[in-house]
Amino acid sequence: MAPGGLHTCPHCGAYLEPKPLPFLQFSLGAAIILGMLFGIWQLRPTVANGIEQVALLVKPPTATFTPTATFTPTPTFTPTATPTTIPTATPTSTLSPTPTPTETPTPQPTATPARASEPLPTATATPTITPTPAPKYGKPVLLGPPDGRIFVRDEELLLKWEDMGTLADNEWYAIRLNWLQDGQLAFGGNNLKQNFWIVPPDQYWGLADQATSRRYEWFVFVEAIVTNENGDQVARPVSEVSDRSSFLWQ
Repeated sequence: MAPGGLHTCPHCGAYLEPKPLPFLQFSLGAAIILGMLFGIWQLRPTVANGIEQVALLVKPPTATFTPTATFTPTPTFTPTATPTTIPTATPTSTLSPTPTPTETPTPQPTATPARASEPLPTATATPTITPTPAPKYGKPVLLGPPDGRIFVRDEELLLKWEDMGTLADNEWYAIRLNWLQDGQLAFGGNNLKQNFWIVPPDQYWGLADQATSRRYEWFVFVEAIVTNENGDQVARPVSEVSDRSSFLWQ
């Protein structure tokens, strides 16, 4: 017996291993036994199956004959066809043709002879209306002065209107004035080719009544000088008459 703590035997020179503890030896043995039991338990179905196969080889089982049931056919009931009733055709009544009405001639009115004592109506002639020709020119438009403007004697008084275009040789602008003089309506004016007129003060200033604030009214139209069927020269308007305007000449 070598003392503890040596790794080599002093007598024979063998390698000395430490002796395991009794508890570790018991645990290792128990683990080995449990492992073998677990392996047997896992291999149990395989071992049982092998034993059963060996038993079948040694003594095979006797075959048992099981009779097969015989099928007996059951008679099938075949339904008898029911005869189909053919409907009887119902006679259709034939419509009688409707008689066509015969057209009755319309009686013609009989002319009633006029009495000898009654006079026959006399046809009345319809008068022919001659349309009035439209004026050659339109309506002149007044340009100035503004309506109601006040002028003094020495101020130039210019009346002006819109140009109507080129006038014929016998056509003129007819400028017309009217005013109250001594309570009576008086007239004046001029015929010109241009579209303005400077009213001469020596002819018209001071003629209108003071009670009217010396008010004058004026308007313009185009007129033509023509010869009538008697050979006389007369003036006829060939345009509409303009609006009227006024001025005070004091």
